[in-house]
Amino acid sequence: MNKKLFINKTDELKKNIDSALSKTKNIHLKKKVIDKSFSSVLTRVATELLAGLIVGAGLGIMLDNWMETKPLFMIICFLIGGFAGIYNLWRQVAGHGLKIGYFNNVKKD
Repeated sequence: MNKKLFINKTDELKKNIDSALSKTKNIHLKKKVIDKSFSSVLTRVATELLAGLIVGAGLGIMLDNWMETKPLFMIICFLIGGFAGIYNLWRQVAGHGLKIGYFNNVKKD
């Protein structure tokens, strides 16, 4: 009689654990849902690159007007803005988002 009771309790416990785990997996899956459609990715790429270029060119024009060196700083800051836009895209693709700092991607065993 004790064996049957023990087996029933074990089966009931396994069902409870499985249902709890499935609920937590569903919650985690819902939080990580990201729209990876082509139009959203294309919009993100265009926005990141364009923002970097506009900010860089604007800063360069302001520096050129202040120091009276017309095309020099605009070109330099435009290139830096382009590199910043590409770097932001890399951070998004790598999954770092808005985190700050050095990212060690080596997994420990």
